[in-house]
Amino acid sequence: MVKQPKTLEVGIAQINPTVGDFNLNQHKIIDYISQAEKSKFDLVIFPELSICGYPVWDLANKKSFVETNLQVLKNICQATKSYQITSIVGFIDFGKKKNGKNKNALAVIRNGKIILVQHKTLLPTYDVFLEEIFFEPASAHHTFVLNGIKIGTSICEDIWEDAYPVKPVKIMKRKGIQVLINISASPYHRKAPIARDDIVRKRAKENKIWLIYANQVGGQDDLVFDGRSFVADPRGKVVARAKPFREELFHVSIPLYERKLSEVLLGSLNEIQDIYEALLLGIRDYVEKNRFQKVVIGLSGGIDSALVATLAVDALGCQRVIGVTMPGVYSSKGSYEDSEILAKNLGIEFRKYPITPLYQAFLEQVAERKEVKNKTALPMTLANENLQARMRALELMYVSNDEGCLLLSTGNKSELAMGYCTIYGDMCGGLAVLGDVYKTDVYRIAQYRNQISKVIPKTIIEKAPSAELRPNQKDQDSLPPYEELDQILELYIEKNMSEKEIIHSLSQKGISKEVILDTIRKIEHNEYKRRQTPPLIRVTEKAWFGRRMPITNRFGKS
Repeated sequence: MVKQPKTLEVGIAQINPTVGDFNLNQHKIIDYISQAEKSKFDLVIFPELSICGYPVWDLANKKSFVETNLQVLKNICQATKSYQITSIVGFIDFGKKKNGKNKNALAVIRNGKIILVQHKTLLPTYDVFLEEIFFEPASAHHTFVLNGIKIGTSICEDIWEDAYPVKPVKIMKRKGIQVLINISASPYHRKAPIARDDIVRKRAKENKIWLIYANQVGGQDDLVFDGRSFVADPRGKVVARAKPFREELFHVSIPLYERKLSEVLLGSLNEIQDIYEALLLGIRDYVEKNRFQKVVIGLSGGIDSALVATLAVDALGCQRVIGVTMPGVYSSKGSYEDSEILAKNLGIEFRKYPITPLYQAFLEQVAERKEVKNKTALPMTLANENLQARMRALELMYVSNDEGCLLLSTGNKSELAMGYCTIYGDMCGGLAVLGDVYKTDVYRIAQYRNQISKVIPKTIIEKAPSAELRPNQKDQDSLPPYEELDQILELYIEKNMSEKEIIHSLSQKGISKEVILDTIRKIEHNEYKRRQTPPLIRVTEKAWFGRRMPITNRFGKS
């Protein structure tokens, strides 16, 4: 009779892969397996699609891409054939039909051989996920034995089985598993940690199994993966947690047959700190993985550009950030001075490119075309306001092209929702850092960051928001107070509430029906603008690219 061990020594390799960088991913996986082998772990687990990175979209069905990822899987087997440890890695497997969909898969490797391949069963198509478009589901569910322990394997959505007719966890429970491993690439949003905790606890408790959840970390295009891998015991108690937003090999000693471990509570999350960390990781990986050397930011003297510049410095270092202020006809002296103080505090290169000569020269041409004797006789129109924003974009895009810098745009989610932004103006850029951050959260993040060190001038935080495109302009000339606006936006965008539900919900808070209806009208009217935003870093439950609304949409409109 085989003597069962008192504990199962598990390493969770919470890695940051890069999509399509097979050499990097292979090296990282083999290195972590080697570390786990030296530490005498029984098992090491990697995230979903760890060989090729996640998400891969249409690359999932590109034959050469899949073939390369399968070769890397063979290389990993060859490199670890003398190891005693069992490894689990994510990869893409070919599907049953030629030229058809392929499969999101994991491989269990022991002594250089693949002893089990499990395909993903549940393929989500909600929010930011489109997996059913690219993959075909599993047709079978497999288990394996390690040190006398029966273990089941699953991939990400497979534990979120409540809304699906097929129940992968229940199927494997009937097969007698004691431990379920879930390899995942679950992107961050501010409510995700609690949602994951709840579902993993529930699956573990209702099936009376240990559940090991291994999540990816890192930025990939619009998405940020926060890691936060953890383990739940058969009581539904979380007994071990990896750090958020950090790449690491996390060791868990699971006492299968002996004493119970103490619970490690998620605790009260600091949501603003989380968003700050997510934005840092999103900037850093977008810049590094796409091989940009520097970033450039237009500094207006406002809170949005100040926060973006601060985040960029925290993510990349001050030597890789250029700040450009572009005062115009209606720019206040304070805005320029605040930008200069901010740049000095951050230690970044600071440039001043006034747009007033360009603006006046253009208006002279307009006056000539319209046969107006004097440019000062031209009315102050929206076109003239937007002209200034577009001239600033012209300056910034020239720096971007001329010096090979990535332009970071600074508009926030509240402005994008209302269309309070200029196409080919302040919307220009390669990455919209705050595009999924509400204006009220912009202030909260800035205040949080200033608790670390006071780099954002108090005058920037306290001044009334203004685009400074006409005399004495303030955001609240065109928008409701952001404290009211953001409540409406969250209920309409993230909670998908109807007009009536929002009016009922906010009526006791003093927000009028007229303000709510006008806000919703502007959200829907400006969908065409949002389609032209750069990639934006997702931090809320419903980012714009997960919303998928038609541009041409007359629903609810007369």
